[in-house]
Amino acid sequence: MIKRISPEETYLLRREILRKNLPQESHEFSGDFDDQTFHLGYFVEDRIVGIITVLQNGEIAQIRGMAVSEDYQGKGIGKKLVEKAEEILSEAQIHKIWMNARETAAEFYEKLGYKIEGELFNVKPIGFHYVMTKYFNS
Repeated sequence: MIKRISPEETYLLRREILRKNLPQESHEFSGDFDDQTFHLGYFVEDRIVGIITVLQNGEIAQIRGMAVSEDYQGKGIGKKLVEKAEEILSEAQIHKIWMNARETAAEFYEKLGYKIEGELFNVKPIGFHYVMTKYFNS
């Protein structure tokens, strides 16, 4: 089941999956508490096993912090989270979604219709990323 969650409820998976071996405070993202930001969690029983954060700015939205627990990767949870976020954004008349996608996740997002824009770049100390975008409702 997917439902809205608080920013704080994303922190555990962010630390475990996205911010391994980084300082404790790196799990909180700029914009987490903005009025136009929402967070979704994928629940198995009472446990959050997948998360996504979406920041909205006018007709543009940014996906940040999408992660799935290692035990549940490869089971379609990430795809369901992205699709649910897109559904919410479509209702909000968002025309463009973008993200800084890890190099290792680019193929996953391409399968969901996202396109690479520009060159590979390094987000130190996390690793290499692509800017990826998807346009809809136009």
